Amino acid sequence: DLLTKMIMIQSGLDYTIIHPGGLLDTPGGKEEFVLDVDDNLYQGPKRSTRISREDLAELCVAALSVAKGQKVSFDCITRPLPEGDKSRTAPKSAERALSEFLELSKSSNYASLKN
Repeated sequence: DLLTKMIMIQSGLDYTIIHPGGLLDTPGGKEEFVLDVDDNLYQGPKRSTRISREDLAELCVAALSVAKGQKVSFDCITRPLPEGDKSRTAPKSAERALSEFLELSKSSNYASLKN
């Protein structure tokens, strides 16, 4: 809930808050991780907003090392690889997807949700 997140943020401790899309009981490692903030992934028509439990677990494990020492919060889902893209035969690892996301210095903005 929002209060818990605000307490965590104000504590000064490092944290990683992951907001997954709808959880699926399907095998992981088959789709591309998509990470963003402030519900941007859930906007627009016909947005797919799901992630397998296995992929979410991989992302959580990746966050233990990749996001260590940071204060970050983000949304996550997966999407099928683009059809016809011959250069991409496998999805990025959770570690690589999270590293690339963290390089953008994005994090959810809870300040706008206070009230």
